Formats: sequence, structure tokens, C-alpha cells
Amino acid sequence: MLLHPTQETLCELQWNPETERIEIAFRLALGDEERLLKEAEATLKKLRAKRSNSDSKSAVDSSSVDGDESAIEFSPHQLAFGRHMTFANDDACVPESTVVNAANYRWVGRREEGIHVWWFAEYVVSADEQAKATPPSHVRCDLFVDTARNTVHPTGHGPHDAFQNTFVILGHPVPVSAVVTPRDPVAELNWPE
Repeated sequence: MLLHPTQETLCELQWNPETERIEIAFRLALGDEERLLKEAEATLKKLRAKRSNSDSKSAVDSSSVDGDESAIEFSPHQLAFGRHMTFANDDACVPESTVVNAANYRWVGRREEGIHVWWFAEYVVSADEQAKATPPSHVRCDLFVDTARNTVHPTGHGPHDAFQNTFVILGHPVPVSAVVTPRDPVAELNWPE
């Protein structure tokens, strides 16, 4: 029997109109958490080195950090969310820089559950011209894009949908979900009325 790799996350989203934030419960494998935190710590280390050297030719990836020194105060979890999960009000859902996007996240905590871990956070939504915040209509998640691109399927074909992120929107009589894969990294979010 041929087996192929499978990785998935589950993300529960709930809009809180009182705080005008999306409440996020994100379940991922402990191995994925380790990879994400290692990546975020490397970014923080580069930011700290850039700050201490005050060198504009530092080896920091400018698309990731945009020279924002306030990112040094972020938790690694915020940077992980900022790099891999973007909310927007258009179907392109173009990701912002890691630091700019990470600033929208408020870290709440984590809880281990067997081989998985739950991350809890809030996403702060910007208000529109009428000072009213509404939940974004789309989400982009590229958590497994590089992994899928570099994983060879036993039959030899390219990236497939064994890597997926499922978003469950709470608040409906029956929860509504959207699936994001490396081939289709953006999904529409159908919030309850």
C-alpha cells in the first residue's frame, strides 16, 4: 500500500461584534508548531540583529519585516500568524508584510491536546470610513505551500490537496466551513447575519 503525506489544520473563527475582533482557535500538529515557531524565532533574531547593528544592509528579508522595530516585541506566535494567515475584503486577499499583518493579531494562549496544539488569538479588524468594523470576507492561508511544493507524491505528480487548512465559521445554526489548499490558498468566509 502506498501512503502519501497528509497535513491539516483546523481553524475555528467567530466574529465578536462587541470587541470588533475575530476570535481564533487554531489546531495544528505539534511538529507544525515547532516549524512555525522556529521560523518566527529566526525572523525575530534577524530583527534584533538589524536593530543592534543599525545596518540597512542587514540580511533581514524586507518583505517579511519592512524594517519595523516594533516587531521585536511580538510573540513568535503573532509573527507565525502574520506570515501565514491574511484576512481581506477582496478575493485576491493579497498578503501584507509579515510585520504589518502580525500587528493585527493579539496572542491569547495555547493548549496541548495529544499530538495537536490549539493556538488562541484575536484578529483586530480595521474600521471603515464610518468607524464601523465588519469581519473580512476572505482568508488566505499559505501554511503548507512550501511543504506541498517540496513533497513528492508516490505516483510522481505534483502538489496535491493532502495539505489543507479547514476554516469553520461559528455562529451559524450549523457551522459553515471553507477549505484552503496550496493550489487554492484563498477562501470566502460566510459570516452569520
